[in-house]
Amino acid sequence: MKVKNNILLIGLTIFLINSCNTLNNNTDFRIYSADKKQCVTIITKGEIRYIINGKHSSIPKTDFVKINISQIDSNKDEIGICWKNKNYEWEIVNHSSKVIENKLDTLKFKFNTSWENNEGGIPNSKKYHKANCGAIGLMYMNTFSETIILEIL
Repeated sequence: MKVKNNILLIGLTIFLINSCNTLNNNTDFRIYSADKKQCVTIITKGEIRYIINGKHSSIPKTDFVKINISQIDSNKDEIGICWKNKNYEWEIVNHSSKVIENKLDTLKFKFNTSWENNEGGIPNSKKYHKANCGAIGLMYMNTFSETIILEIL
């Protein structure tokens, strides 16, 4: 009986660990502007994430940036976005990511791999807490602004 309980406990522990790991950084979702006129689709496959302009259910041939997220601490995995700023239709950041391939129209869309630094040289998300901007914590899929709408796929 003791052996069965131990096996059951080990199996349950492995299941819970795997369940927790699949929650982090594996969620596909869409980010909409508050008026829902703009949309960005995020698709994550393991350590690769696609940030795609528009509403998609799969990875298109163009209009995306492919990034490596292996160096991002899952507790600190956030995406910041600003809609229709001075120069771009949208500007997005996923701090500590590495660009593998960029098939975005770089005259319309901007992708950053790090937050902007403050005066002390420390990265911060201050820029993404302004009007028409927002941030999403991917660990719990929290939005930090009312100017973005999150749709989990």
